[in-house]
Amino acid sequence: MNNMDYIKKGNLKIDKQIDRRICENELWDILVETVHSLTMYSHHKAYLIEKILPENPLITPRELSNLLSIPLGEAIVLLYEIRITAKELEEEIKKPLPENKKYSKVVLGGTFNEIHYGHLSLLWTAFKNGEKVLIGLTSDEFAKNLKGHSIKQYSERLKDLKETLKKYNWLEFSEIVTINDAYGPSIIDPTLDAVIVSPFTAGIANEINRLRIEKLLKPLEIEICPLVLAEDGKPISSTRIISGEITFDGKIIK
Repeated sequence: MNNMDYIKKGNLKIDKQIDRRICENELWDILVETVHSLTMYSHHKAYLIEKILPENPLITPRELSNLLSIPLGEAIVLLYEIRITAKELEEEIKKPLPENKKYSKVVLGGTFNEIHYGHLSLLWTAFKNGEKVLIGLTSDEFAKNLKGHSIKQYSERLKDLKETLKKYNWLEFSEIVTINDAYGPSIIDPTLDAVIVSPFTAGIANEINRLRIEKLLKPLEIEICPLVLAEDGKPISSTRIISGEITFDGKIIK
């Protein structure tokens, strides 16, 4: 039987949206491995991130399968990897991190002005995959040029970030450095194995690898964290929080 054929009644049962407990199915790892081996998998993933989710964040596996003319199994894996609700993220973070990580050292960056569930998804993905996580925190000067809204002082953002890392028992596995540009140590550190990005900042990872290759450094593996959806199905973002639309965990402000 083809590995893509076991999305059937009685095996991997799929309703309108994905129940993340699907990963507990004994066939899940086989499905993921099969999907990752598909020639067009990375292209479909990029198209989903760049074109489909911004317009339709609540697209179902069946709809995605029909839209791209891909197997339902591939659609399920793609959406499982790229999208998550706030409640689902809370449940995932409660689980113990894997004992055997994929990478020795990973890197990510951000302003972390108002730490919300989108940031938690980024951090959770990093600590789930890396033994050591290097976090680039934007300097005040760089953050002001980068963002279109008011930014807390670096010292306050650093304090909030450390408190978040401590809350989830991640602090001892992290190193925080100040960055004054979009790349920080990601383009010069030879000890890095992977870069962690969000679905909407994935493009920066390709630029990082281009610059690393120019410096004769190995390109980094790219890990994309799930996009966290608020109660209204739209992504959680700092802009939406600051504007008073939603709370940090995606609840709608009436």
